[in-house]
Amino acid sequence: MPVTESSTAPPSSDQSVRSYAVYRVILALLLVGLYWSGWGQAAFGIRYPTLYLSCSLGYLVVSLISLVPFKKVDYLLNAPALFATLLIDILAITLVTHASEGIDSGLGLLLITVVAAGSIFARGQLALLIAAMASIAIMVEHAISLFEFEPGSTNFTPAGILGILLFVTALIFRSLASRARNAQEIARTKTNQAEQLEELNEAIIRRMHTGIIVVSRANRIQLINNAAIRLLGGQKLGRPINVGQTLRVVQPLMKQLDRWRQYPWMRQEPFLLEDSDHELQANFAELESGHRDQTLIFLEDHRAIVQHAQQLKLSSLGRLTGSIAHEIRNPLGAISHASQLLEESDTENRFSKLTGIIQRHSQRVNMIVENIMDLSRQKTPKTQKILMPQWLKNFRSEYLDNQSNAGEIEIISDAAEIQVSFDPVHLGQVLNNLVDNALRFNHKHTGERKVTLKLVTASGAKLPYLDIIDNGPGISEKNAVNLFEPFFTTRHEGTGLGLYLAKELCELNSSTLSYHKNPEGGAIFRIEFTHPDRLLPRMKQQ
Repeated sequence: MPVTESSTAPPSSDQSVRSYAVYRVILALLLVGLYWSGWGQAAFGIRYPTLYLSCSLGYLVVSLISLVPFKKVDYLLNAPALFATLLIDILAITLVTHASEGIDSGLGLLLITVVAAGSIFARGQLALLIAAMASIAIMVEHAISLFEFEPGSTNFTPAGILGILLFVTALIFRSLASRARNAQEIARTKTNQAEQLEELNEAIIRRMHTGIIVVSRANRIQLINNAAIRLLGGQKLGRPINVGQTLRVVQPLMKQLDRWRQYPWMRQEPFLLEDSDHELQANFAELESGHRDQTLIFLEDHRAIVQHAQQLKLSSLGRLTGSIAHEIRNPLGAISHASQLLEESDTENRFSKLTGIIQRHSQRVNMIVENIMDLSRQKTPKTQKILMPQWLKNFRSEYLDNQSNAGEIEIISDAAEIQVSFDPVHLGQVLNNLVDNALRFNHKHTGERKVTLKLVTASGAKLPYLDIIDNGPGISEKNAVNLFEPFFTTRHEGTGLGLYLAKELCELNSSTLSYHKNPEGGAIFRIEFTHPDRLLPRMKQQ
């Protein structure tokens, strides 16, 4: 906003106001002290000692009394109060000058300070009015002195020179004060803009999904945003992460930083925290070129990076596998059809065993082709917020209705309202596969067809996950390594693509599928969902 001049709103700093208030008190003390000590009796109060002493003492009292309101800037923002204060100064100095030797005493020069103060504190015409009042006062005093002590004299030169000097002082200080005010206003505007930009930068850093940490050379945390605290598990009890702490509270990250300082050209590998299964990716940069006083650390959830890479991989893999599967399906259909014709023409059942082998393996290859086609047809998921407890109940009802000998599906949830972001169709495909496996292995091991779906909200990151639990034989450590690899299976009739497709669908929906050993026996497949409001934007499929 443009700044306009006003005689009723003079700008003044707290320091300048206090300085002038103290100056008035010191001046009054000097006037009184020099007279009482005897050092100034030869020059001060020669004409009228009583007038000099009473004016000096009165001026001292008034200065001391006004010292309290002078400490407040608002006091000088009031034009009448300012004018009254400076008028008292002019009157007191004029009377003290008259009680001494008039202009010849040199006390009249003290009016220059009053006029200068008026030009600094006042705006508009008030500064010139104060100079005019001081000039009139000194001219009146000089005229009275000439009438009393030099009758007939008309020498007004000293008073005129002092009056001109007062006006020149007023003009000079008025110009300087105006420039100072403009500079102060520009500085205030720049300061406000800098503060707004700083607040904006802090707000952006706080709300960023990428973790930001600034550490000093001594490994002290100087800045950390909420995303970094969340990724490092700082919200968990027992691991406080705040500004001023050492980065050694997170040892894996500290090791990465030490490694980067020694070998800055090497690529940083993802790392795991002690009590978390989530991989984090850290990148480092120096804030000052040529100096390592501060280091900037970028932290990202490796799942988000994998998600982005997964989109690229599925986009290219889908086109490749789709064309291959399409080319295989045609000759496979011809082989299957030929075996059927051979079986129909074999009236003596001489080739029934061979045709059965052909039919069985043709069906298996066709199932593989169907799975690959399903993978190649995967498009950008139509994610939506799903209320999981209710959705799981609906899933159980549909699954049991479609299976004649399904078994028992138990649902356990630690909260009535848990939301996730997932494509409902994809989630149904994943759970169908996992529940099928769980029921089959549980039946082989215990004779019962039972599976438990346990929905839990993680205490630290507040992210929900779903456990599919069975009481089967579990999975050996050797097989667990290759569990989610394509075409890996322990069943002769299996294709080895079920778990692979389930994991791909989970990652396509920004979630993870992992295997955990059940301490009570059996297997636990865990779907860890991401935050429903913190997903990366999807790449468009070609």
